[in-house]
Amino acid sequence: MSAVEDEKRGGYESPLEKTVSETASNREDDSERDWTAEEEKKLVRKVDLRVFPMLCIVFGLAMLDRSNISAAYIAGLDEDVQLSVGPRYSITLLVFFISYALFEIPSNYAIRRIGARWWLSFLAVSWGACVLGMGFIQRWEVLAVLRVLLGLFEAGIFPGAIFVIASWYRTYETAQRVSIFYMASMIAAGFGPIFAYALSLIRAGGPDSDYQQGWRWIFIIEGAVTIVAGLLSPLFLIEFPEKATFLTERQKHIAQTRVRLEKESKEIKHASFKETLIMLIDWKVGLYAFQYFVAGTSVYSLSFFQPVILRDGMGFSYAESQLLQSPPYVFAIICSCISAWVSDKMRIRWPVMVFQAAVAVLGLLMVLYAVVPAARYVGLFLAIYGCQSNIPSSLAYGQNQTARPEKRGLVAAASISGGAIGGICGSTIFRSQDAPQYLPGMWTTITLQILYCIVTFSLSMYFKRQNRLADEGKRPALEGVEGFRYAP
Repeated sequence: MSAVEDEKRGGYESPLEKTVSETASNREDDSERDWTAEEEKKLVRKVDLRVFPMLCIVFGLAMLDRSNISAAYIAGLDEDVQLSVGPRYSITLLVFFISYALFEIPSNYAIRRIGARWWLSFLAVSWGACVLGMGFIQRWEVLAVLRVLLGLFEAGIFPGAIFVIASWYRTYETAQRVSIFYMASMIAAGFGPIFAYALSLIRAGGPDSDYQQGWRWIFIIEGAVTIVAGLLSPLFLIEFPEKATFLTERQKHIAQTRVRLEKESKEIKHASFKETLIMLIDWKVGLYAFQYFVAGTSVYSLSFFQPVILRDGMGFSYAESQLLQSPPYVFAIICSCISAWVSDKMRIRWPVMVFQAAVAVLGLLMVLYAVVPAARYVGLFLAIYGCQSNIPSSLAYGQNQTARPEKRGLVAAASISGGAIGGICGSTIFRSQDAPQYLPGMWTTITLQILYCIVTFSLSMYFKRQNRLADEGKRPALEGVEGFRYAP
C-alpha cells in the first residue's frame, strides 16, 4: 500500500517487485551509464545504512515528543496545571497543528539552502528544548505557547526527510523506503507509553518539590534525549549525493547520475502559477485530501486520547493505562505490513482501504459499547490498525491515479495539508466534558470512517469505468497522458 504502481497500458507493476538491478538494466542504452548492476546494488545498500538509522531516530523522537502530552496528562499534568478545566487540553493540542501546517513549506524552502544535516539538526535541538521546557511549566498557557513552538520546529522534519530520501533514490526505490521511515513513528507511538510510564516514576527533591511530580520527568528526559540526538545528528545524517563524504568518487558519480538520468527521462516540467491553480481545482485532488484528512483525524484523536479512554473510559489504573497502549500499535504495525503486501501482490487498492476503514469502525464501536473491559480493549487493537494503516494507503492511492509528475507533487501537498487539518480536528473532537465515554468524539470518528469507505468506493468505481471507456476507445487520454490507466 505504500508504493506507487508503475503506470502501464493494460496493467500495473508494483515497485516492490522491482529490484535495483532491473531498474538499472532499463538504462543500458544511456551513454552516461558506465557502471554495472552489481555496483549499483552495493551503492544502494551502503546508502541505506547511512540515510535511515539517524533519520528514523530523529523522526521517531518527533512523533514521541508531539504525543507525550497524553502520557503526561494522565500522570498528573491535568490536575497540577488545571489542564482538564473546560477545553484547555484540546486547545493545547490544537495550537500545535496550526503552526505545524503553516511552517511546512517555509521549512522545506530553508533546507534546500542551508543543507539537510544542519537544518534538521537545528530543528531537532529546537523542538527538544521546547519539550524540555514543558517540564518546568506552572501554567497551562505556557504549555500552549510551547506547543505552538513545537509545531513550528517539527514542521520541517517530515518534508525535509522525504526530500533527502528522494535525492538519493530512484522513483521505484523510494516508496518502500518511505514506508520504513513511517514505521519509525508507529514504533515510537507503540513503545513511547512504556517509556513515559517509567519516567513518571522518577521523584526528586523534598516532599514539596515540583519534581515529585512524575509528569515533569516525561518532558524533561524526553526533551533532553532529543537535544542530544539533535547535537549528534550532524555526524550521522547525510547531505545530497554531490556532497557525500562517505562515498568514493566513482560511487558519487553513480549516485548522482542514476537519479539524474531517470528524472531527465521523465521530462518533469515546472508548472506555472496558472497551471497549478488548474490542477488544484481538479475535484479528484479534493477527494484525495479528504481521504488523508479522515486518516489524520482518526490517528491523531486516538493517539492523544487513547490513554484518557483507557483510564477514564475503561477504568484502568494509571500504570495499566500507560502499559496497555503499546500492544495495539505492535499489532497495527504487523497488520499494516501484511495489508500492504496483499495490496501490492494482488494489485488492488480500494478493497483493502475500505476493509481497513471498516475494521476501524468495528473497533470504535467495540470501544464504545462493549460491556467487558477486555472486549473494549480488543476494540482498540482494531481501531488503531484500521486508522493507522490508511495513512500510507491514502497517500499511495492519490499518487496511483496521477499521471504527470508535476501534478503528483501537488496531490501530495494537498493530501498532507488535509492531514494537518485532520490533526486540528482530531485534537478538538474529544472534549474533557464528554468523559468518560466521549460520545461526540467517538461518533465523529466513526462517521468519518464511514464517509471514507463511501468516497473511496465511489471514486474507484469511477476510475474503473474511465479505464473501460478508454480501453474501448470511447474516452480521450486519461489525465491527458496517452496510455495511462488509473489504479483503483
